[in-house]
Amino acid sequence: MLDLQATNAISACALGPQTPSCRFEQLSSSEQNLRCTRLLSHRPSNNLARSLCLKARQRYLPGRTTALWNAASGNGTGGAQSVDVTVERAARNSRRLYAAVQIAAPIDVVWGALTDYEGLGNFIPGLTENRCLSKKAQGATLLQVGEQDVAFGAKFRARVVLDIQEHGDGTPQRLCSNHDGGRSSAMAEERLYPLPRAPPCVGPCKDVCFSLVEGDFQAFRGIWRMQQGSQGPNSCRLSYALFVRPQVWLPIRLIQNRVENEIKNNLTAVQRHSEALYRQKGSVRGAKQL
Repeated sequence: MLDLQATNAISACALGPQTPSCRFEQLSSSEQNLRCTRLLSHRPSNNLARSLCLKARQRYLPGRTTALWNAASGNGTGGAQSVDVTVERAARNSRRLYAAVQIAAPIDVVWGALTDYEGLGNFIPGLTENRCLSKKAQGATLLQVGEQDVAFGAKFRARVVLDIQEHGDGTPQRLCSNHDGGRSSAMAEERLYPLPRAPPCVGPCKDVCFSLVEGDFQAFRGIWRMQQGSQGPNSCRLSYALFVRPQVWLPIRLIQNRVENEIKNNLTAVQRHSEALYRQKGSVRGAKQL
């Protein structure tokens, strides 16, 4: 969360009035991108700041979101890896989506980021509302509202209440729809989790599963899987699988691209946040040794 001074400076510059230095339009392209990226990740805590931030996003972010996130995460520049999403058709107006990304942080750091349920809204860019309704020994119930800009100033908005289940040793095979490597039956797909497309686990494997309790979809469930990355124990491969079915009146093809983009943005956000947390922990350890 940005501090109040930074929030005021970003909102003022993005909205266009004179500032002690210059107007937003007079900033360099890289500085504009930096300020807009901060607007994407910022979650204002009061109504006035929220209104200013929304106006700033509506004015400066349309058409720039993907480029901004790529620039911020280093995609195409040898920094953070881009996120590819694979989409499969499923029965009854449904889709299965799979994605993965390498993260330069240990599994436990990524696990901590994804299970900080009250803090998800601080770094997941598409969430306009995130509330932890209840907690349990190995999970939680979350209320989340996602929003994206569409053409002509309209908004695509979706509300879900999700049941979260934590599996510190991986999801039991009996709960996964295609654990046998074959095609899942339609009946199994209606009640089980899609299995992420990840290599066989070497060492620990941790999963965070989610399923729809109520909301703007008929079905919305999946798994975040964390396992050791290609760079050893201080890296993590984060895999993601989602089974989604909108309401009967909404063809899945109309929202498929938006769901894909949301997955890309979310994985990139988790990657950046986890790596920042790991760097911060390293700085703290180094300071203690001095």
